[in-house]
Amino acid sequence: MNICVDCAMAHANADFSGMDNETEVRVKSGMERTGHLAVDSLDITDFSWSQCDGCGSALGGARFGAVSL
Repeated sequence: MNICVDCAMAHANADFSGMDNETEVRVKSGMERTGHLAVDSLDITDFSWSQCDGCGSALGGARFGAVSL
């Protein structure tokens, strides 16, 4: 599973700071759907246009590998 920076921060640190309301709602919704994820800080794609497997965002950016616990 590959997740965006917003999802990685939310899963790893329960940190929603810096997110606008729409992003926070999308990330929290994704968290409810996927359950808790462990982020692999070594499995990073520097830039990708692929959809985030957590929140569904299609914005370009880094993607982090994550596994469901």
